[in-house]
Amino acid sequence: MKVERIDMIWAAVSMIIVAVSYRKRALPFGILLIYLLMAALFAYHIWKKKKSLGNGIPVIGKIVDYHTSQKLRGSFPVVTYTTESGREITSVYSVEERTPEYEIGDEKMICYDPEDPMMFYFVGREDEMTRDYFRFMLYGAPIAFIMLMFM
Repeated sequence: MKVERIDMIWAAVSMIIVAVSYRKRALPFGILLIYLLMAALFAYHIWKKKKSLGNGIPVIGKIVDYHTSQKLRGSFPVVTYTTESGREITSVYSVEERTPEYEIGDEKMICYDPEDPMMFYFVGREDEMTRDYFRFMLYGAPIAFIMLMFM
């Protein structure tokens, strides 16, 4: 996941909100405001991601390996595919799998982003690309509203 300018602006704004709300002895309101702004930022990321998914170019990708991380419990499929321009790409899927979905050597339909050919997703698994944003919004909402009730 790459960091965009809006994310850097968000980091600065959230620090300012914490500082001002703490100074005015209204930190819970500041934290609630941060949640609401972050939910709006995540909604923007979801919209942008879905827009880029709509531009994906379908190709057949071959699973050549699985990348594992010592810090995470799962693995990430490594896929090789050829773009429309004939460029051979080997890329790691950005979503962790707890148990491997595919066998090495399997060929699956994927879609890659023509503006960023290293970015791809498996056809039929598009929701994986935005689910972490939804999870934050879903799990963060009760916490934000509980804080609001205790103010």
